[in-house]
Amino acid sequence: MMLAKRQSPISVKLPDYGIYVLESHHAPEFQMRAESHGFLELFFVLSGRGYFEIDEVQHACRKNDLMSVPPGKLHSIHDLAADPLALYAVCVSPEVPGCDESLFGRLPVGTVRVGNVFAGQTRSIFRQLLFEQTRQRPFGTSVIVGLTLQLLATLARRAGVHSDAATDGASRTATPRRAEVERYVADLAHRFFEHATIDSAAAELGMSRRRFTTLFAEVTGQTWADYVADLRIEYACKLLRETSRSVVAIAFECGFEEISSFYRAFKRQTGDSPGHWREGRRA
Repeated sequence: MMLAKRQSPISVKLPDYGIYVLESHHAPEFQMRAESHGFLELFFVLSGRGYFEIDEVQHACRKNDLMSVPPGKLHSIHDLAADPLALYAVCVSPEVPGCDESLFGRLPVGTVRVGNVFAGQTRSIFRQLLFEQTRQRPFGTSVIVGLTLQLLATLARRAGVHSDAATDGASRTATPRRAEVERYVADLAHRFFEHATIDSAAAELGMSRRRFTTLFAEVTGQTWADYVADLRIEYACKLLRETSRSVVAIAFECGFEEISSFYRAFKRQTGDSPGHWREGRRA
């Protein structure tokens, strides 16, 4: 079924729970006058090219980019006529984050370039949001609020990590590709438990496996597999020392798919088994 092409923006009225999701496919004649809203707008570019003008600053966008427009910002959307934009968008009231009042302030403004992996995750979240909004199933609003906050918090964390990496002295003198790997390494501290491979990591940054491996070793002094394993075991030790969770539960929380892999990695790094290591620390 062919979706209708829009020549003007969709008018948005937030529901009581403060979130509205939409999908907009622009016609070549699409036009938008500058406007501002009392809510946050987060767009995901499905296809096409163009730019968002936010407070008189142009932010170019293309497929798989996220576009963040904070509340109160005067903005407009402009398409490349030969390749008009298709967008997902979620509109979020400032009241939605609740006690986490700093969330909106930590989000970037304008274009956010994301890797293939995060772009795929984001596209999936938007599709689920649209599904729940359309079907109006029991507890659907709770799912919508939860998914939206997860998306915003992930974006805010990534923005913070990338900002820290950008101000680091080494990054200022690094090549663009090495700087990307440095940001990826900084981000791994919050993602080491995800199911990933060196091939998916390289693909996320748009690099060949060989190039990624070389740059990763330059940045960390380790292989990708060893670095990820070290992060996982470091966190496992923290959980073993500070919680009463079972060894199996800790292994899976740290990202190990097989308990035998966890035991091998733990003994390789600590020289001991998880259970015996825990007993020694408690004693």
